Amino acid sequence: MSDSQTDVKMESTSTEDVKEQQSSQDVQNETVPYARFKEVNSSYKSLKDEHDKLNARLNDIEESKMIAEGKKDDVIASLKGNNAELTKKVGTLENYVNDERSRLLESIPEEKRELYADVDLLVLRDIASDRNEQLTKKVGVENKRGGTTMSAPKDFHEMSVEEKSDPAVWSAYLERFKRK
Repeated sequence: MSDSQTDVKMESTSTEDVKEQQSSQDVQNETVPYARFKEVNSSYKSLKDEHDKLNARLNDIEESKMIAEGKKDDVIASLKGNNAELTKKVGTLENYVNDERSRLLESIPEEKRELYADVDLLVLRDIASDRNEQLTKKVGVENKRGGTTMSAPKDFHEMSVEEKSDPAVWSAYLERFKRK
């Protein structure tokens, strides 16, 4: 039985290995200044645009060479393949737009759906979000203005002459009719 057992060596980690790991974690936590990010991002975008232009130019040159060599059928086949891929993408995007439009139109009352059916999708999103904000907006209630908390004012014809001529009673009487 002792022959079937194998010796397993344990690796001991040195303090240098631990220090190296900590320093690499410190580097990962550093943030990039926005100015540097913006600079690198803009250069990346310009290089990508330049690459796309050169790639399109290269494809045009290759197509013209193939046409000059008499391989028009190959060019037509590659263009049809590209066309089929683009048609699939357009179909997917149209489905997305139609689904989004129908979802947004469902949030609008039925009598206005026909009016907004042909509106641009961005405008429709704006209209739907405004409507949603209006529906979810909480209306505050003033506790001071409860109609049952105020007693009904004494009728004017029930007031005595002294009460009618007293400015304090008169202002209190008028104050009961004011909205607060």
